[in-house]
Amino acid sequence: MKRILVILLLAFTAFTATAQRSQEEQLGIQYYQNGEFEKAAPMFEKIYNANPNSYIYYYYYQTLLQLGNFKEAEKVVKKQQKKFPQTQRYKTDLGFVYESAGENEKAEKAYTDAIKELPAQENTIRELYNAFLGRRLYQHATTTLERGRKLLNNNQLFIKELSTIYLQTNQINKATEEALLLVNDGVLGKVPEVQQILQSILANDEGKQNYMTVQSILQKKTKDSPDNLCYPILQQWCYELDRDYAAALPLAISLDRRTKSNGQRVFALATEANKNKDYDTAIEALNYIIEKGENGTDYYTESLFLLLDVKYERLISTIPIDNAEAATLEKEFDRLLKEYGVHKGTSEWTRKYAHLLAFFVNKSDKAMQVLNQAIENSVRDPKERAQYKVDLADIELYKGDVWEATLHYSQVDKDLPNDLIGQTAKFKNAKLSFYIGEFEWAKSQLDVLRAATSKLIANDAMYFYLLITDNETEEEDELFTENAESNLPLRYYAKADFLIFQNKEEEALQLLDSVLIIDPYGKLSDDVYYQKAKISVKKKDYLGAEQYYSKILSAYSYDLLADDAAYELAQLYDYHLKDSAKAMEYYQKILKEYPDSLYTVDARKRYRELRGDF
Repeated sequence: MKRILVILLLAFTAFTATAQRSQEEQLGIQYYQNGEFEKAAPMFEKIYNANPNSYIYYYYYQTLLQLGNFKEAEKVVKKQQKKFPQTQRYKTDLGFVYESAGENEKAEKAYTDAIKELPAQENTIRELYNAFLGRRLYQHATTTLERGRKLLNNNQLFIKELSTIYLQTNQINKATEEALLLVNDGVLGKVPEVQQILQSILANDEGKQNYMTVQSILQKKTKDSPDNLCYPILQQWCYELDRDYAAALPLAISLDRRTKSNGQRVFALATEANKNKDYDTAIEALNYIIEKGENGTDYYTESLFLLLDVKYERLISTIPIDNAEAATLEKEFDRLLKEYGVHKGTSEWTRKYAHLLAFFVNKSDKAMQVLNQAIENSVRDPKERAQYKVDLADIELYKGDVWEATLHYSQVDKDLPNDLIGQTAKFKNAKLSFYIGEFEWAKSQLDVLRAATSKLIANDAMYFYLLITDNETEEEDELFTENAESNLPLRYYAKADFLIFQNKEEEALQLLDSVLIIDPYGKLSDDVYYQKAKISVKKKDYLGAEQYYSKILSAYSYDLLADDAAYELAQLYDYHLKDSAKAMEYYQKILKEYPDSLYTVDARKRYRELRGDF
């Protein structure tokens, strides 16, 4: 019984002491955080003397430094070193005491002694490196790792750490050389690891100085070690990272031949170039694959169809239209569709072919024949059939056959009212009414579409609904009547929009200018600038487009088109002016100022890509 009482008494005493120490510790930390170091020091000293653990040591050590009590700090560090001789941090703590006291020679000796005394143990070397890094003693951290390599006789160690230090100290040459040590043996599996390091070097490189340094080193290594494929692979990757696909292509072709990769590398580059609107390089890459022949590559058929896509995108995104290019593309579409047939698998190219015929080579009748035949062939697939009907209605509207167009739009809307294709047809029918000046009817249809399941259609419907609501007057006349005076700015704008639909951009510009002349400070001004900006892009007048989009953001930041202008401006910098920093600025503007925008998801993804997250 007495023994139990003694045990309980001892336990109670220990608990009381621990609780008291805990209270003193909390109070000391509070004094420390409040900057009351004179009050904190004696409390930490008492606790530390009773239990010199690393946690309370940190507070006591920092408190002594704050008070300038360097002699006592030196004693505390040496005591801690004696108790924990293997802990490397205490060696740098001692040096920092001397440095803080102005005893620089003693500090330097403490630092160099720590490096000299290193054992051949990787973990210990890393520990000392991290201790120096925490003090921002980059040279000593570097020397630690270099000595560690010698001790362990392994030059492949600490590459990431050394390249990071070199990057932090702006030694780009050394950082790059260090990263490339990983692949000096030519092992392709290490390339992704090098890319990760190089991406850090190339991030936030506004003046492209780092990029030029990296490319220069890679070019030299490619020349000096022609059998090491890692260097040209990294060189191509760097070009693609900079979106210089024209420079990347010769490397991709050379690597394709040397590695017998069956065109895969070149096809991937073509796809990426097309995505980034470098159509010329994409076409050159695809032609290389096609020239291999059907038996020479697994990418032959894919390349044939992607080539049509690229040429089609290049044609429709530029004005004035290159008639010779359009005629050549017509023949290529015709030849390919005859070879592979018109069916569900080729429906995308059938539709593009019909659009090309009607809108760019002035063969609307032939385009309609193509679509009518496709409609007959797709009787078993209502959605495919409906899509062809929508395309047919587009061509009828292009020709001015308003009633035929509205009939086909209405049929699709009736057949598939809850499907995306049906809602698209309904929206196009509403736009048709807008074009011809039937604003009330258009508005009623747009009002319904504001609740569409497709966010894109709902967004566009909202825009045109408010456009009409904000600018219409009570009286309505036919759009194409010469004496029409009511809603004149809106009617001119609607007719200009229709002319843009018909690829008559120059005529559209005249009407858009008329809107500004009639009502220079009206509610349509930002809409006019937006249309003029998009036309400027197609004319490759990128600086003109930049001015229009910037004007919308500065003068109409409160209006519906503000987020559209910010996104288009980001795209302009991204894909045409090749200014990644400005592109990121405007993608970020969408995320911060227009978080509910339709473009938020795409803006966030592209911002992260440009930042180097992927």
